Amino acid sequence: MTTDSIQRLPRISRILGIEPFIITTLWTTAEIRQNDFTPLFAQWKADDDRQLFPLFDFNIFKQVAVSPTHTLHWPTVPIQVKLARRTIEGVLDLDPDELFRQSTLVQRTEHIAIGSLLRKARQDAGLSQLDLATRSGTTRNYISRIENGKSDIQLETLNKIVQLGMGKQVRVEIA
Repeated sequence: MTTDSIQRLPRISRILGIEPFIITTLWTTAEIRQNDFTPLFAQWKADDDRQLFPLFDFNIFKQVAVSPTHTLHWPTVPIQVKLARRTIEGVLDLDPDELFRQSTLVQRTEHIAIGSLLRKARQDAGLSQLDLATRSGTTRNYISRIENGKSDIQLETLNKIVQLGMGKQVRVEIA
């Protein structure tokens, strides 16, 4: 299996807002999403999942944090999970896949087509992918991957490719 065929699973990057029982988060998918916990509370009550009942108190609910595994967790809410003959203790972490599935999209960040910009600049300069790669100290395959949106690129690397490969400057504007 190649890295192209592996799809990255959405995970939480950071919490943007906490309202009474609604959490707004930024995801690794570059999306801002909201989770309304009111329907979950109803389900937890119906399931009589008492370990989750502390979240019904907004003072505890708002203590949410992003865990090292990039999901929502409450470090002050202890849980116990019984497996066969042993009990595992920890703090409350919610399943990130389920959080994503149950969330509502608020805003999708705009994709910047770096690859298309690089291809146009390279073609305008009359260079092949191999020419650009040779001049900038990279490979034709890497240039192709960037131009086709198959590889991410750091701004510093883009600047190197443009400066060394085309003799031009990269300008970034935040508006």
